[in-house]
Amino acid sequence: MSKYHSTLSRREFLKTLGLGGAGIGATALGVAAAPKLARPVHDLDEVISSSLAVPNRPSYVKEVDKPTIEVDWTQIKRFDYSNVMWATGFQKALGSTQFDLVSKAQQGNRLLRLKQNKPGYTLKDDAFVNASISAAVSFLGPQSNSTPADLGVPRYEGTPEENARMIRSFMRFHGAAQVGFVQLDTDTTEKLLYSYDNGGSTQGPKLTIADVDQPSETKTERIVPKKARWVIVYTIRMADELMRRAPTQLVVAPTMLGYSLASRIQGSLQLFLRGLGYMGIGEARFNALGSAVGLGIMAGLGEHSRAMHMITPEYGLRQRAFKLITDLPLAPGKPVDFGVMRFCRVCKKCSDICPAKAINPETEPSWAPNGDYQQTGIKSWHRIEPLCLTYIKQAGYSQGCILCFAVCPLSKGKRETVYQDLIRRTIATTPVFDRAIRKMDDLLGNGQRSDPETFWDLDLPPFGWD
Repeated sequence: MSKYHSTLSRREFLKTLGLGGAGIGATALGVAAAPKLARPVHDLDEVISSSLAVPNRPSYVKEVDKPTIEVDWTQIKRFDYSNVMWATGFQKALGSTQFDLVSKAQQGNRLLRLKQNKPGYTLKDDAFVNASISAAVSFLGPQSNSTPADLGVPRYEGTPEENARMIRSFMRFHGAAQVGFVQLDTDTTEKLLYSYDNGGSTQGPKLTIADVDQPSETKTERIVPKKARWVIVYTIRMADELMRRAPTQLVVAPTMLGYSLASRIQGSLQLFLRGLGYMGIGEARFNALGSAVGLGIMAGLGEHSRAMHMITPEYGLRQRAFKLITDLPLAPGKPVDFGVMRFCRVCKKCSDICPAKAINPETEPSWAPNGDYQQTGIKSWHRIEPLCLTYIKQAGYSQGCILCFAVCPLSKGKRETVYQDLIRRTIATTPVFDRAIRKMDDLLGNGQRSDPETFWDLDLPPFGWD
């Protein structure tokens, strides 16, 4: 079996960073010891008191009152999902004729690479991706368990803080990497919910917030009760070594597996909330209900990035984010600052390497979106998304190329290792080293690999999570 961990001595690492004589030890860096095994759980009180209920984050991740990306809430309106690139926005941007040509090229190039047996695109790789595709999800969720009313008992009651700990423990047990909470406010965070929900390649149903007792749905409308004021935002990790095989068909698998795992988690969470006496309003399709990036940032899971995805302290860009609305009161999180926006200003690696040249290379973000497919009121490095999706389709990928995820210096390895913890701590606290960290990342050759076929020889951990 091949080794898939790169080796670099601590002395070489510090020398590359310009800290060769710093004499920094693991204890000084605040590197956490391995967690102890959890004791058996007997009731909800023990779930709430579990160590899983509290996010274990390093000291350099600071809670702040406002997100590090500038937001003008007065300019933000609830966004129609049908305008995004993965819905009808791409066809609108290209026009029907060019869209048809690109779509035909996507299928043709995919089949060509299959026939050529090109590494990363072989029949084995293609079958691997298709076998990772997610199961069904629903807006209202499964109704197969008993509610407190069915059992003749009162529903569960706890404080928002107790409820947040309980949900985080439940979600972590079921496989969520990070869990955060947002309280919906009419003037701010409620605007992160879509006005029209995800309908795939067609116009989705209207997403209405109404003063009703229970959620409901028809083919043209989904109704969220006004009293459901809390959003549970959670992430699923993406396989480390597969990400390094970008851009090949192989990197689609961790995305699909993330959706597959999230479908099970969403259903379990909806059943759990129903059993407690509360509603769980889920994504009828993934990337539904609202902005995963926006809600994740407001929940305090991570920061906005040049690639327009959320970077977390734990995994960089290597996760998928999901959300569910509930009427269970939850203590909301706060945005965090660990230096990502500052680092993105000088790093630019994702922009430099993007094969489609779709990622904005400018140093400063802008308020101006590139088209109707992007939200207004956000000061960001707005991607030229038609270029991104055109490249993906013409290259024959079934989903994204994810090269920006793979090459990001914050997406490398485990945070708990000395090297990666030092990189993240330096980015968060000492921005003068940001350029050096980008150069060091280039020198180490982190990110993209040129040998996708070696994936099949690796002795991987479960789910490919390092």
